[in-house]
Amino acid sequence: MCAISTRKEDWQAPRPRTLVDHAIDAIIAAAARGVILPGERLTEKDLGEMLGLSRVPIREALRALESLGVVDSAPYKGTRLMDVSKDRLEQILDVRVALETLAVTRAHEAGALTPERLAPLGAEIREMQLMCDRRDAYGLAEADTRFHQHLVQLSGNQPLLALWQTLARQLTVIIGLTALEKAMDDIVEEHVRLLALLSGGDLAAMRSELEEHIRTQIHVIDFDLLIEKHRARRGR
Repeated sequence: MCAISTRKEDWQAPRPRTLVDHAIDAIIAAAARGVILPGERLTEKDLGEMLGLSRVPIREALRALESLGVVDSAPYKGTRLMDVSKDRLEQILDVRVALETLAVTRAHEAGALTPERLAPLGAEIREMQLMCDRRDAYGLAEADTRFHQHLVQLSGNQPLLALWQTLARQLTVIIGLTALEKAMDDIVEEHVRLLALLSGGDLAAMRSELEEHIRTQIHVIDFDLLIEKHRARRGR
């Protein structure tokens, strides 16, 4: 029998969940499910009423989300959910491609793409499939984001991971919106194919597949039309 490690440095105590954390997660979930649409104004009063929270945690949550690029705040315009214009998405995905292809390269060079180290990615694919079966866009987006976070972690490059994590919440929103239009089964299958290539050892194929996977998010979805359709459904 294997005994668990008793070294304190091997353990990380869970951070207590705060009302701010709950507000952040609820706003991200609503955005990923299309309940809040890009460009729509977010007020402390409305969010507080919907979430049953006072304005204080809502205010702090919006500040945190602004620092992560999920909401934008401007004088006389208030706070609004992030823009998903084609130019904005191109910029986000350019950065994401650069970070993730570098991560894969470093992970490959370090010999980190082993079955054991890739196991968490397989677990996230199973979670994606479960969320696909439930038709849960937010749940799928969360598992998708975690898949790519695990991949970046395999690089062993902490500054690279820190840079990628600044995009993580924006990616969850973008992936969730994508899942409202794109077949969720296709999203899962793309990750199955990517994981197979990561296990295969062909770095050029890995990098090519990864970039194609990332960039299809803006080429197959018309986000302007998506937003228009969901706003129209509200008016019924």
